[in-house]
Amino acid sequence: MIVETDGYIELVQYLSEHLHVFAKPPESDSVAPVSVRELFETQLSNQIMRVCQQHDLDATTRLDIVREADAILYDLEEVLASVLDRHPNKEQQQFIHEFVGLVKNLIDTELMKL
Repeated sequence: MIVETDGYIELVQYLSEHLHVFAKPPESDSVAPVSVRELFETQLSNQIMRVCQQHDLDATTRLDIVREADAILYDLEEVLASVLDRHPNKEQQQFIHEFVGLVKNLIDTELMKL
């Protein structure tokens, strides 16, 4: 659905261009109580649930969206492997929130084409 689109390729490029956000370890006073991995998983699953609620989808399409989310998480794990277990600082949390929002927008756009 989306991982094969130009939009997804651009989204991965956007992530690559912003890897510097994750380059420095967070300061102890500004970190989230969860890891980068957990924050991505939580944010993405919340957005996937929102997509499924906002669109009238059949079971097959819902399963396709879940598979897409798994593929996206796999790609994120590949790119961010060295920082997944760190607790993100405010800037990293904001980036994760923004990135996952862009993923949701991309899914919404692709669903409108169906």
